[in-house]
Amino acid sequence: MRDEAVTAQQIARIERAVDRIEAKLDMVFAARDPVKSIPDFATDDDFADANLMELPLAAQRFEIAKDKLRRWCRDDGIGVLHGGRWWVSIPRLRRHLGQTGK
Repeated sequence: MRDEAVTAQQIARIERAVDRIEAKLDMVFAARDPVKSIPDFATDDDFADANLMELPLAAQRFEIAKDKLRRWCRDDGIGVLHGGRWWVSIPRLRRHLGQTGK
C-alpha cells in the first residue's frame, strides 16, 4: 500500500515551483502593460534603495502571503518591478497596512 501523505520535501518543491510561476506571470503582466509596472514616483523617497525590500523577504517580515503582496505591488503601487522581481516600498507597505512611521 502506497503512502498518500505529502512530505515536507514535496511541499517545498511545489512552493518553489509556484514562486517561479508567479515570477513568470509578473514578467508577462509587465510586458503586457509596462505602465502598471512603473509606480507613481511623486514621492521619490518611497522608492529610494534604502526603502526597498525584495518581495519574499517583505512577505516574511510582515507576515503577508507572497501572492497577496505581489497583487498589492501590481495593483496598488506599493512596489516596483526590476528584472522580473518585485521590490516592495516599505513606507508604502506600512501606509497600506495602516501603520505609522517609516
